[in-house]
Amino acid sequence: MSELRFDSVSVRYGRLTAVDGVSLVVPPGQVVGLVGESGSGKSTLASAAVGLTSVSAGRVLVDGVDVRRLPRRKPLQMVSQDPYSSLDPRMAVGESITEAMPRGAHGGAAGRRGEVARLLELVNLGPERARQLPGQLSGGQRQRVALARALAGQPKVLIADEITSALDVSVQGAVLNLVRDVQRRLALSMLFISHNLAVVRYVSDIVAVMYLGRIVEAGPAEQVLTDPQHPYTRDLLAAAPSARSGLLDDLGDDVSSDMEPADPRHPPTGCQYHPRCPIGPLVHADRTICISADPAGNAARRRHVSACHFTEEWS
Repeated sequence: MSELRFDSVSVRYGRLTAVDGVSLVVPPGQVVGLVGESGSGKSTLASAAVGLTSVSAGRVLVDGVDVRRLPRRKPLQMVSQDPYSSLDPRMAVGESITEAMPRGAHGGAAGRRGEVARLLELVNLGPERARQLPGQLSGGQRQRVALARALAGQPKVLIADEITSALDVSVQGAVLNLVRDVQRRLALSMLFISHNLAVVRYVSDIVAVMYLGRIVEAGPAEQVLTDPQHPYTRDLLAAAPSARSGLLDDLGDDVSSDMEPADPRHPPTGCQYHPRCPIGPLVHADRTICISADPAGNAARRRHVSACHFTEEWS
């Protein structure tokens, strides 16, 4: 088991700050669910962790070692959102999985074939799938192959980035059960990214909520989701699927339907959520502190590491 740590990580694209000073820890053997609207910076943070996006400031560490100093075969692997673009359509499933194995692992060709069969069985696919092309598989089957391919790299930390959002509702639950089972059986540390709080609740030990590139609330999953301290978390929960609509229905991106999200190129001063906040200056004109002072500085002193000046309003 290994620890994944984001140490004041920022990612900038010119004038746009996609990730802004994020500090977050994925403890060994636990699942941290990272949730937020589209455009909040979740996938950018994941890309930075695996080296697909350059870090502008801060560090991403695995067991205290900067990922930029790790060997090419890193103990950190990612399963991406789109199962239809994550696999080479010209390569058989077995070849794709074998390609991800560390050089020299599992002996010769027979050993690698045996490992491919083991990994396919681990993700609940038959070994005969190794001979098929991705185009012969369904979306759910491709996502299982993508998971097997990530596991072929023998990771200690796994990042799952919106892995159910492109799947039919009928197969989302099966994939989530598989991910949770594999994580526990292999004792992997996992960063699980989703915009759906119902999904995050299902798999996570810890929940972190991201808005405009920042973590605005974080803490044990049960505490954050039953006693949220940040108004944005409350808005996400209010927009989450009800028991009637089903656990895995899409949350959608429209959290505060009567307010447009802030422009990330020109974020608001003070608390970045204040133009949409139901307990901020929009409702309480005297709360000018929300406009003038950033609450992130004292977030660690509040319950659930909440970046809100008026956390006590929810008590």
